Amino acid sequence: MQNIKPLSGFLEKLPEEQIIEEKFKEIITKNYSLSWFTPLDTPAIERVETLTSKWWDDNEIYWVSRLKWDKEEEISLWLRFDLTVPLARYVVQHEWKLNFPFRRQHISKSWRGERAQKWRYREFYQADIDIIWEEKLPLFADTEVLFPIYKTLKEIDFWDFVININNRKLLSGFLTEIGITNTLEVISVIDKKDKVKSIEPMLEELNLEKKQIESILELINVSEELNSRKALSFFEKFDNELLKEWLSELSYTYENLLTYWVEEKYIKINPAISRWLNYYTWMVFETFIVWAEWLWSISSWWRYENLCSNFTDKKFPWVWWSIWLSRLIGVLDSLWKIEPHKKTITEILVLNTSEDLLKENLKIVKELKEMWISTELFLDWTRKFAKQIKYADNKKIPYVMIFWENEKEKNIFALKKLETWEQKTFAIKELSKVKEVFKDIN
Repeated sequence: MQNIKPLSGFLEKLPEEQIIEEKFKEIITKNYSLSWFTPLDTPAIERVETLTSKWWDDNEIYWVSRLKWDKEEEISLWLRFDLTVPLARYVVQHEWKLNFPFRRQHISKSWRGERAQKWRYREFYQADIDIIWEEKLPLFADTEVLFPIYKTLKEIDFWDFVININNRKLLSGFLTEIGITNTLEVISVIDKKDKVKSIEPMLEELNLEKKQIESILELINVSEELNSRKALSFFEKFDNELLKEWLSELSYTYENLLTYWVEEKYIKINPAISRWLNYYTWMVFETFIVWAEWLWSISSWWRYENLCSNFTDKKFPWVWWSIWLSRLIGVLDSLWKIEPHKKTITEILVLNTSEDLLKENLKIVKELKEMWISTELFLDWTRKFAKQIKYADNKKIPYVMIFWENEKEKNIFALKKLETWEQKTFAIKELSKVKEVFKDIN
């Protein structure tokens, strides 16, 4: 028998789960749009040279082909592994048509051919925002992309979260200050600190001196235990002008966020947040759920300075932030912070009690839809009244509407709230009063 299960790492949702995802998308889109980020989409398939224009593990990129293809045909079509590299190509291609600073929002799927893990999928939704400018992008852009993320996560209202903030230059400068030359390798190890019991053995394998390892572990301890202002003061003991400059950049962003009415408990200076990939520069942000920091980050941010360099000689620095939507929903579901209950978006089910009443019922459905009330007419009039009610109850439709044949001459109908069994009777000409009586519709 044919295996009908979806592939591992490719999500398939029940209606109630899909409704939650769509609700989250709606909240995200609203908050992104309120901060002037323009909707944009790019193709899911790109040329291989576009996707490999910056470092990535080639084994994680899916190749796309026809079922029957000419073996001499060049294999050059690949599924995007994120939304950012295609955007770099897009900006260079359309730079003369775009107005800078260019602010983009994009909620869509990406694909990665990696080993599927819990909350780390092969096919997943991410919700990106970007600010891109020519030549130079002011530091305040970092604050601009964080604020709509903060507002979005607050509105989703699942639990407390903390946005960890660091300046990667500050981390690199600190490592240089304590005499480390292989900074990228060390940053890669630091980035694994939440995934292993201790990174000390890994640092020893890099032939670091004992004093250097102690300094790195002290930095990690400061990041985990001290508050933001104390974390900033940790670097003040170093008499290094560049470190002081990078520290001031981090302080500038932190203070601006507080001025922007971001509550202090939701942001934290964390000097050990690194993100080791070599095209990430400057500020780096990672968001975790409070009391569940051991889980994956649910939202990330960083700055690029040269991501467009393989497509053009011009410089297009930008800041980027993404909510890992598929992961966020998976993590919240595992923490019992999501309670799927609606199995449909229908708000009123019009019961179908007689074929002779079809015309009257369709008129009711039409008028309710024109009032932006999601309305469904039960398909089969031969089904008993109780079974139609059960259908509505199983799908968690909040209201049913009944237009009885013996009431046809009176032109009245009844609206019943299934949760409380409360019922109101209206004349057909008073259909508009439905929204007044039941305020929780829509």
